[in-house]
Amino acid sequence: MKLEIKCPFCESNHPIPLDFDLVYHCECGACYKVCSGNNIENSMVHIASEIWSDDELAFLMATESQFCDVVIERDFDRLINLKQELDENFLPRFCKYDEHGDLNLVWIKREN
Repeated sequence: MKLEIKCPFCESNHPIPLDFDLVYHCECGACYKVCSGNNIENSMVHIASEIWSDDELAFLMATESQFCDVVIERDFDRLINLKQELDENFLPRFCKYDEHGDLNLVWIKREN
């Protein structure tokens, strides 16, 4: 059984992210990252910096308009646990992760 995640914007399949410090990219232009529940805001800024230039990001953060779509998948740690049970070679990599906190998968896609 091969476990994958599905992009909420284009339905493309992706492998489960193994490095919790990286921002991953979908071919539709969306970006995603695994983060702890208490670090969602910082992770969203990290993802946004992958999508927009510094000047664009400064402008967007100064306005209240909506320029992107965001999807947050909660309880992502349950999928990580299932993946570990099925794949004995599975080893997630992370630096800033609280093992007692819930994991979330955050997706952001720039509006056209």
